Amino acid sequence: MAISKEKSPELTLMQSVDKLFLRFLVGKNKIYKEEEYNDGLAGAELEEKETESSSESSQDGWNKRILLDVEKERVMKVKADKRITDKRNALLTRYFQQSLLKMVNTKLENSDSVILEQLQLRDSTTELLKKLLAGEPRYSVLASLLNSNTGTRNRLLSLVDSEDFMLMLGRTPRKVRDIQSAIGLIGTDILRYLVPAILFKYRINAYSHHNALFARKLWRYEMTLGQTCTALMQEDNYRRPYEGMLLSAMVNFAYVASYQQYLSSFEVVRNAYLDQAREKGEKNRHDFFYDIQTDAASLQALLVSQSSLKLSLVLSERLFSKSFPHLVNALKEEVDVIPFNERSKMGQTLFKAVRFAKFDQLRAARLFKAEWLEKYLEASHIEVATYKSLLRQELFRFKPSW
Repeated sequence: MAISKEKSPELTLMQSVDKLFLRFLVGKNKIYKEEEYNDGLAGAELEEKETESSSESSQDGWNKRILLDVEKERVMKVKADKRITDKRNALLTRYFQQSLLKMVNTKLENSDSVILEQLQLRDSTTELLKKLLAGEPRYSVLASLLNSNTGTRNRLLSLVDSEDFMLMLGRTPRKVRDIQSAIGLIGTDILRYLVPAILFKYRINAYSHHNALFARKLWRYEMTLGQTCTALMQEDNYRRPYEGMLLSAMVNFAYVASYQQYLSSFEVVRNAYLDQAREKGEKNRHDFFYDIQTDAASLQALLVSQSSLKLSLVLSERLFSKSFPHLVNALKEEVDVIPFNERSKMGQTLFKAVRFAKFDQLRAARLFKAEWLEKYLEASHIEVATYKSLLRQELFRFKPSW
């Protein structure tokens, strides 16, 4: 008897959503409603449309007059030249993409370099996370560690001076220069949620001029994923629910590191091609590489190659296997595609959180079809009551306290 190779509807749906999510991350679709972007980015959903060449349009009866033979020849020559140029540019783009992706993947094989250069997770940073999330540190200890993490320290000082942020805490904003005073004003309990969030937000580099929309969407996904983990942990009475944002960051290490390496390698490859063109006196080639921009196709190809999250696991094991082994194990279960019922409690939490976070991103962009929802929730092991609770909490917005 022949064995059927037909896949279950749930698996097929999951694969479709995963592919749609990756395309969305690198595409031109913005979050549909302005208020549904955590960073406040405005703009309605954009549709990709091919623009027609203006040379083909009709203006003031221009196409009505009879063209002279010499003009017909000129028009045909222009079109032929354009076809040659387009073909040449497509070839150069392909060569550039191949060189770029080869360099990125080679660089990503060096875990030490990725941790220090792309994730910028130095010993003082990981020690800060360990002390804050796994212990009961004194204010003086936190202050010392934050002084070694200048960016995080400065952002905390700025938040203490923010009327909107302090209002959420029910406190009065204060302008302080001493980080220990800021810690006292915010409180350790809130810092456990806050520090991982602001720390990893700036690892994503949401303000790069390259693919800025991608970076902001990735950050929204990471925030949603982290706070969904926290919400599910709260529901299960887990004693350290503030670990949710760290778990989310670990899941996204592959995407963040790949994106950062993509940006730095882009400039290296581009400059190499520019040098070659100058040496050979090839002006057209030089001008092409001078104007070239990062593109969605190569970035998507890179994300697809890292979508197994094996790189995330390698980096997480290097950084947190001793201090947060349960989080690393949950990520390993996700990478190894362990059946839901065979996973640890934390592994099941991550399973549900990843799938809800992808759904929420696609929902906000109006890309998730209503007829998918029932089967998707069932395959995600998310009960309807839990789904409604998660949706109601708007987990793409930072919650200073739970």
